[in-house]
Amino acid sequence: MEKTRIFTLAGRVLKNLFRKPATTGYPFEPVDYPERMRGHVTIKIEDCISCGLCMRSCPSQAIQVDRKAGTWIINRFDCVQCGSCVSVCPKKCLFMEKGYTAPDVQKKSENYVKPKTEEQTASGGGGGKPAVDPEKCVYCTLCAKKCPQEAITVDRKEKLWKLHEEKCVGCGICAGACPKKAIEMKD
Repeated sequence: MEKTRIFTLAGRVLKNLFRKPATTGYPFEPVDYPERMRGHVTIKIEDCISCGLCMRSCPSQAIQVDRKAGTWIINRFDCVQCGSCVSVCPKKCLFMEKGYTAPDVQKKSENYVKPKTEEQTASGGGGGKPAVDPEKCVYCTLCAKKCPQEAITVDRKEKLWKLHEEKCVGCGICAGACPKKAIEMKD
């Protein structure tokens, strides 16, 4: 019985000496990620308008957005890489990057701070605000329903369209939802 174990072990050792390694030489060879790999969420913070749609669509609540402070925070440990935030982002500043997040022993989050431009500092805000053309508007309320910040109110009877500028983040979803193209984004 003991001799068979020794011969089995010797046979395996000899096979492994002349066979290619089962693993790749990672630090020396680039990693080849699978085609269908989701990857991890990455943000281009300069383009972010802090609308909060990504935060509200995140099923694991791994994203926090603070519009006033201009911060975007993701807890990598809680993120499930579903891509829901990427699909709802109106400015397409979120994307899935191939690769794995670095392993860690502690649960921590990554903080991104939006850089303030001279234009934003002077005006006190981000992108343009929606303006309606009353000649084209049919007061269908679709823009108000689509607004993630509930910054638009429409009264069909009175034919009133009102923007609450303090709530508006300038995402442009209302302009994209308007069937008559009556809304334009203006600075």
